[in-house]
Formats: sequence, C-alpha cells, structure tokens
Amino acid sequence: MQIIHTDDAPAHTGPVPQAVEAGGWIHVSALFGADPAARAIPGDARAEAEQLFANLKAILAVAGAGLTDVVRVGIVMRDLQRDRPVFNEVWAQQFGDHRPARSALESPAFGRPGENARFMIEVAAYRG
Repeated sequence: MQIIHTDDAPAHTGPVPQAVEAGGWIHVSALFGADPAARAIPGDARAEAEQLFANLKAILAVAGAGLTDVVRVGIVMRDLQRDRPVFNEVWAQQFGDHRPARSALESPAFGRPGENARFMIEVAAYRG
C-alpha cells in the first residue's frame, strides 16, 4: 500500500492520508471542498462543489489517475434536498459522460467543528 499526498488538496489532521493506492486501486479518504491553503470552505454550494472536484483531481493526478478512472463515489451532504441539485450540476460538468457508481446520504454533523461543509466524498478509482 502506498500513501498518496499532495499539497494541492487539503490534508487531514491526525493519522488519515488523503488517499492510498494498492494494486491499482486508489481510495480517497473523506474529502471536502476546502481551499488547500486557507482550509476555508467556500460560502456557496457551487463554489464548494467545484473546489471539492479540484481537490479530487489534484489527489488523483498525484496517483497517476483522473476522473475517468473513478469507479465509485460515496457522498455525504448536510442537506440533500437543498444542495443535491447544484452538486449534480457540478458533477455532470466534471464527469461528462463518465458515470461512476454513486450513493448519497444526508448527515447534519460531519467534518471539523465550525467548518460547516455541505459536502464530503469518498472515492474509489482504478488505474489498471
């Protein structure tokens, strides 16, 4: 297993890597739409979702992969009914015709205290 890290995406506090690669599979840990330098969550849902995908692409690039290698995405949203439409728009723009498996669930409490993130994703990609 190889740990994947880039300064172009936010790092976790504690012993959690941004991602790991094993046997061609890349597993991205809980990922948020925070700015990598300031660690701030953007003020609106679209900007947060766009930053989230920028962070994901940065992590995948370090692993030699891209969005077309994504096989599955698990999504947590603070408010599904409110934020899913804009997330889906950004999703479609980013993935284009590529359609990884996906699930989404709602949770009012995740992320670091005070960040108020709307979205968190976990990703499995395969670089075969």
